[in-house]
Amino acid sequence: MTQRYVVNDPIRSFHLAVGEGHQIHVEEYGDINGQPVIVCHGGPGSGLCRESAGYFNPKRYRIILFSQRGCGESTPLALTHNSPSYLVDDIARLIDHLAIGQCILAGGSWGATLALLYTSQFPHKVKGLVLWASFLASQNDLDWLYGPLSAGAQFYPEQYQKFQRGESDTQQILNGYLVDLTGQDELQQHKAAQRWHAWDRQLTLGALAGRYHLDNVECILQQAKLMNHYFSPEIMLQLRPLQEVSEQLKTIPTWFIHGRHDLVCRFAAVQQLAKNTGAQLYVLDGLGHCGANEVYVEAIRRAADLLACKLSH
Repeated sequence: MTQRYVVNDPIRSFHLAVGEGHQIHVEEYGDINGQPVIVCHGGPGSGLCRESAGYFNPKRYRIILFSQRGCGESTPLALTHNSPSYLVDDIARLIDHLAIGQCILAGGSWGATLALLYTSQFPHKVKGLVLWASFLASQNDLDWLYGPLSAGAQFYPEQYQKFQRGESDTQQILNGYLVDLTGQDELQQHKAAQRWHAWDRQLTLGALAGRYHLDNVECILQQAKLMNHYFSPEIMLQLRPLQEVSEQLKTIPTWFIHGRHDLVCRFAAVQQLAKNTGAQLYVLDGLGHCGANEVYVEAIRRAADLLACKLSH
């Protein structure tokens, strides 16, 4: 079974000032003269994942990881001046700072959302896309994640009842969590973050969810705050350009990788987008959202290898 590429220590690690008092943490791996690929992490709010560098051949790629505003080692850990529009501008600033011109964008889940949003605004800057477990950020996608008729609620009704706390509408559920997570009661904040995180892990890992935990309660709290902040109606409005991104993708080499049984991000919507744009689509039968599976790793690595070959001709 194919494994991740072995990627050595970063070429360099630095913080880039992007405005409004924010600095994003950046790490570079691979060949400084290789095809530049910017990897957008998930969440929102997970922070860069060094393991994701291993999807890309370090002899062919210049691999650029960064933590988005408000998470990881980026500073400050704040919700102010933190929205999709700011994140797109941050990618633009990073590309300018590195003087790389065009680049490949990659990412999974929310990382795919951000990569597509940047592409919708700056298609001339994007040479190719490698996206897995893509979240397309429509109301249907939010309902699929958090609504009472969602797949997760049907598979795990006991856990969903703990998560929904008596609310029967997706937006009411999200509003309630945002109030608790940003309120003055710290105990209430942490209880809400634990419930939020438990549902997220249940959907991602399924039967393995009970074996997974994070020791850092502050990381759990910050990510829960960021996710609820980003899924608020006023912030979601900034993601509307995604509904029109298919026109840009028709001229950009794109690979989608998606588990058919993904309870976090809908497969049907990604399948339709790939069909409409002529993108490559790897369907992983029997797999859900978690990219740690060896089959998932092999599929992403294969897509990255094929894109590198295509762009070298």
